[in-house]
Amino acid sequence: MPLTDPLRFRRLLLRAILLPVGLLLVLAGILMWTVNGLILAQEKARHYQVAVTRLERVRLLFIDRETGVRGYLLSGDPSFLEPYQAAGQRLPVALEELEQGLEGAPEQRAWMEEVRGRWREWERVADEQLSLFRQGGDWLSLVRSGAAKTHMDALRSTLDTIRAEELRRATFQGLEAERAGRTVLIAGGLWALAVGVLLAWLSRRQLLTLARGYDASLAQVRAQADALRASEARLESRVAQRTLELTAANKELESFSYSVSHDLRSPLRAIDGFAQALREDEGERLSPEALRLLTRLQGAATRMGQLIDDLLQLSRVTRAELRREPVDLSAIATSVLQELRQRESGRDVTCSVQPGLSVRGDPRLLRVLLENLLGNAWKFTSKRSGAHIELFAETAGGVTHYAVRDNGVGFDMAYAGKLFSPFQRMHKPSEFPGTGIGLATVQRIVHRHGGDISAQAAPGGGATFRFTLQEALA
Repeated sequence: MPLTDPLRFRRLLLRAILLPVGLLLVLAGILMWTVNGLILAQEKARHYQVAVTRLERVRLLFIDRETGVRGYLLSGDPSFLEPYQAAGQRLPVALEELEQGLEGAPEQRAWMEEVRGRWREWERVADEQLSLFRQGGDWLSLVRSGAAKTHMDALRSTLDTIRAEELRRATFQGLEAERAGRTVLIAGGLWALAVGVLLAWLSRRQLLTLARGYDASLAQVRAQADALRASEARLESRVAQRTLELTAANKELESFSYSVSHDLRSPLRAIDGFAQALREDEGERLSPEALRLLTRLQGAATRMGQLIDDLLQLSRVTRAELRREPVDLSAIATSVLQELRQRESGRDVTCSVQPGLSVRGDPRLLRVLLENLLGNAWKFTSKRSGAHIELFAETAGGVTHYAVRDNGVGFDMAYAGKLFSPFQRMHKPSEFPGTGIGLATVQRIVHRHGGDISAQAAPGGGATFRFTLQEALA
């Protein structure tokens, strides 16, 4: 059928544009879902490991109590009671932390009640032994009765049960994390391959349709035979060129197992290239609506590439092995701000970095942290004259809090609860660009360094992000 009908021609072009966009959205949804599952499984596994650590701390405190009493009864030396008394002061807090770290299942609550009950009974017997010893009574008979040992053995047995259950759950979550990682690799790779193959098929189909249309038009308009033959020759040349490009793209897609990052970006590059080729070859014949959709298609590919970069960075900071070494935060912040100034040299921004801010941690991850926080401050002050960004530290309760403060647009604290969740944004993409991954990445880095992060802000009143950094966790 000839292509003399403009409406039919526009429909063909719109289908060629909208179908890749739909595939791109499906690919993005699958990627987000699988990566989020991987992150959640890793967080749960870490949670159970922390519970096991707290459990061992409680066990050691019980041992200090028991050995302290035993040493004092055998020697009469009051110094043996020092670890006994110190452990007694720390045990209530340690038990409370352990109970909070458990998931609160009925059997776990019952085990904790058993631990607390046996502890109280052991304390009662131990107090009675110490009282008889100090008064010169028959404390030895009470020891020989084995009452204290019975309670302590039962207590240890319950702690062993809790530890075995937490280790079982940690192992299960570790397997879940491994399965989620495989899912990301397989699903992303298969969808990348499917998108590439389908794009090749769609492009070939559309080009063949155009070729048949030009042939039919040639038969109808013989007076333009020479022009149509030239057009056909150019079309065949483009078909050959596109075929070569599609062959090269397919070869690239066949190597998807080498790198997840490369696999996921290949179809994005293909989409952008086809859209650009369509704009260059048929731009004069496209309607304004088709040109607008082409622009949106290329913009979506660019944003998807950035989203993939941010998701992979989030995954890397969650799994990367930490290097513990002295890090000069002030020097890193100064370097990041210099790069931001070079990128937007026309902006008037006052930057203040407190000198001498040194910590012990991973320099790569801490640079990513400051790049995200300072980059956000730079971005959200872009609409304010007299913008100000500062990095400083303050100490409260013996803990050093590092802070990045700006006088930008801020945000409503009513939404602060979802601030550090992946894909959450406080502002419209049309106002400020971004993927909603940066603050989630920052939180992962802070948590891996044993710290915490919080934010304070007000609409139009700027924002302050405070974080702590302790010795990095394994």
